[in-house]
Amino acid sequence: MARNPIRVQDLGRVRQIATALARNGFGHVFSRIGLGAHLPAAKAEDASSPAARRARQVLVDLGPTFVKLGQILSVRPDILPEDMLSEFESLQDRVEPMPFSAVRAVIESELGTPLEERFSFVDEEPLGSASIAQVHRAVMLDGTEVAIKLQRQGIEAMIRSDLSILYTLAELLEGRVEVPGMHTPVDIVREFETAIVRELDFLQEMRAAQRVGANFKGSGDVVIPKVYPQWCTRRMLVMELLKGEPLGRAMERMQPEEAGHVAHRVMDAIYCQVFDHGFFHGDPHPGNIFLMPDGRIAFLDFGVTGLLTGNMQDTLLLAFTSLVFRDPDTLAMTVYRAGATSERIDLRELRDACEHLMVKYHGASLDDIASPTTLMEVVRVASRFRITLPPEFAVLSRSVALIEGICRKLLPGLDIVAEVQPYAQRLMRSRFSTERVAADVARLVFQAQSQFRDLPTQSSQVMMDLQAGRLTFNFRDLEAERNRHQLEYLRDELRMGGLRVAMALMASTVSIIAVGLLVAASQAPLYWAIGFSLAGMGGLGLATTLYGALGVHVFFAGLLDLRGWRRRIFGLLRFFTWRKTE
Repeated sequence: MARNPIRVQDLGRVRQIATALARNGFGHVFSRIGLGAHLPAAKAEDASSPAARRARQVLVDLGPTFVKLGQILSVRPDILPEDMLSEFESLQDRVEPMPFSAVRAVIESELGTPLEERFSFVDEEPLGSASIAQVHRAVMLDGTEVAIKLQRQGIEAMIRSDLSILYTLAELLEGRVEVPGMHTPVDIVREFETAIVRELDFLQEMRAAQRVGANFKGSGDVVIPKVYPQWCTRRMLVMELLKGEPLGRAMERMQPEEAGHVAHRVMDAIYCQVFDHGFFHGDPHPGNIFLMPDGRIAFLDFGVTGLLTGNMQDTLLLAFTSLVFRDPDTLAMTVYRAGATSERIDLRELRDACEHLMVKYHGASLDDIASPTTLMEVVRVASRFRITLPPEFAVLSRSVALIEGICRKLLPGLDIVAEVQPYAQRLMRSRFSTERVAADVARLVFQAQSQFRDLPTQSSQVMMDLQAGRLTFNFRDLEAERNRHQLEYLRDELRMGGLRVAMALMASTVSIIAVGLLVAASQAPLYWAIGFSLAGMGGLGLATTLYGALGVHVFFAGLLDLRGWRRRIFGLLRFFTWRKTE
């Protein structure tokens, strides 16, 4: 039973969904989850065309929420098969614009005053119109030209209603219908909800635009429109109106030399956002990038952005450089460590898959390679081995896919690897610069200091648990009943492991105490300093002995097998005793 039952007011929308599914050959899905009563009785299903194409048509028939769902899933090779990815890539959310009466109503509702008290002019014809918002040119009372982005009336209520229905359907689908990929239906809806709710809040977009603008402040190649926070709300965004041309339109008239300059500026900007800033534009399609009259590029629409932590940036750097320099071992280990998996991974097979990916790209031009893009293929390889990567990589894969699409048109015959190699070299120099290495060493020292500070407490806890008999070792041995020798071997290994842990803890504790005594000796009076120094040196000697014994035990464990030596001695005694008796 679903945790979110379908509400009475949603029954009409559920019937629309059922009709769209039945019309496109998916009516059996509703029947299997117990909602067959909502299916149209008289219409036969059309299952003649490919399933991916019919699935795309279902999303188009159901409107903005479902079109957005398809767009988000179109860059998720870990969720959808390749044929559906290709179909969903072409989804567009262009809709008829709101009438100007609705535009006025939204502006006045958000500002709390008549439109004329804030703007001297608002163009009735929108600059652009999509499923969630539309943009109008306006002039403020001081003569400043701005662009106003307005959320469509009723869109948030409709999306939240659709989300409620999607959650109910996803819960009903759990375990009844096979879903492509590694994620459950509820997981997919939850990720979609996170993305769409963020896009509905224009204040988040305002903060994202301000952050990107601050990151590119002083740049001679990138322009970010200024926002006016005093006029921005959850449903309205007021920003600088840029006098540029959409890159999609500008590309149609570009000469090869200009196209090359623009392509490199776009690539520089994206790599800078990903590897330097750790905050990047998540939807850089040609309509969201403008070419300014002076040759600079401008980024618009920050409703979708991605945030990368330092560890994520390091992971991407390793993945990127290993792809460029053809190092499948590093790429395989990077993918494995970046994600999460509950299953055993065959690293040799993962390495081979990464090498096949590299062979495909080295020496190839953008003309030679079809979608998906490089990063999406890395995500697909991870999915094949059931490795779940962080969701931020999905946003990044969409961004990289769109940038590669732009480069396909601007530089169609370019060798991919040869083109991005300078970026990889620059990243490696930055990663191993003196300042970065020094910062990494300082961080490691700080972490080690914290670990050593906690070590005496942890050692005391372990000793207390040992004394009280609360420290136990748990293990699984599926062959124990059939192989008694293997069980004995495992017990011996556990005994030796416990002994080594105890020796390491003792040696570490003695080392810390000895160092503390030596530090105290440097600040104590002479007669105390001598005692502290002797005790500290003695402690260091004891710790060195313990570390040496631990090393001998680790590297020469075979020679220290007491049970084996006992068997050999008893064997010799029996041999000589038998000879005497004889």
